[in-house]
Amino acid sequence: MNDSEPRLRIALVIEDVGMGGGQERVLAELAPRLALRHDVHLFSFSVRDLDLSAISVHRLADPHLPLGLRALWFAAASSVAIRPGQFDVVLSQGGNTLVQNAVFAHTAHRARKRLRDEVQRRYGGPRGLSRLWFPLRDAAFAGLERRAALRCRGRIIAISRSVRDYFISEYGLQADEVHVARNGVDHAIFRPEVAEEARPRVRAELGLREDEFVALFMGGLWFEKCLPEIVEAIGRTESRARLVIVGSGNADELLARMGADCDHERFVFVPHVDRPQDYFAMADCLVHPFPVEPFGLVVLEAAACGIPLLAGRTGAALDLVEDGVSGFFVSTDPADIAARIDQLAADPALAARMGEEAHRRSLHFTWDRQAEEIEALLLRFAEEGGGAE
Repeated sequence: MNDSEPRLRIALVIEDVGMGGGQERVLAELAPRLALRHDVHLFSFSVRDLDLSAISVHRLADPHLPLGLRALWFAAASSVAIRPGQFDVVLSQGGNTLVQNAVFAHTAHRARKRLRDEVQRRYGGPRGLSRLWFPLRDAAFAGLERRAALRCRGRIIAISRSVRDYFISEYGLQADEVHVARNGVDHAIFRPEVAEEARPRVRAELGLREDEFVALFMGGLWFEKCLPEIVEAIGRTESRARLVIVGSGNADELLARMGADCDHERFVFVPHVDRPQDYFAMADCLVHPFPVEPFGLVVLEAAACGIPLLAGRTGAALDLVEDGVSGFFVSTDPADIAARIDQLAADPALAARMGEEAHRRSLHFTWDRQAEEIEALLLRFAEEGGGAE
């Protein structure tokens, strides 16, 4: 970062900050880097796993409400807590506050809602009280996003080309009104060398043989993120590939929906892991065909660990995947996914070359680089003027 630039007063507004994943992880990486040169304030319900020595934290009372109501509460509470004249930049996360003059866009809420509606038509909707909360959640997020997009034209930072293109098409913005600052990865943690120790150990722990081809799915929201299609694809593979599923979800419900023909022995469920890099190291490829992925940190982390990517044509995959070189773009069609898994299983040399190329491409993605790009944009926004509203 450039020490000759002016020191900004920056408010970062986000419900929760921590190293777990998603936008919480992105802000946990960004905040301390901006604080090296600027006066950074966090307005949040909770902050975890973060050095706060150079950051001012304003903790808001968390009502522990269902997600949609919690989002609305946070928008109101943060708007009361932030005094607009106090800051040069108030950076919301997708419009999660009513007081802002810049937006950091991590997702595409209206596109996600359309996909969620399609998933519910196919597999059934939420049950119990979730039938009430989920529509409220979708409406709250979409409404806040639309408000932010229209009020902060020219001051929107997207985490990927996919999110940038979504804001342009969804809200009629111009190409120069949405900027891109891609997420990063810690290459000291996510690296190919982890495989030397972790691959045999984790496979032994999971009951997997070294000569088995093992695909990996990592994440939640199983039905939205195409896990049923991946499970069906595994069943179609001629290589009799195995699938390790890391993340929270209802395994019994998933397999029951797949029917009696589903070979349950082909699947290993791991609800939670503390070292995801060990599971990338264990796997022969990552399968992530999610068609509306805003970025997909899991895709970048897998690439950094040096395994081939089978991914949808969206998010980080647009920059990491060259079809047939560092992985394959795949649709949500189980036959397509199965064919690519079999191709990798039949050609270990190809899989190794793809993993090496995926790792090489991942080296362009660092948290320092993203912070520098965002700092440059925030300095520009502050110079242009325009108070939070």
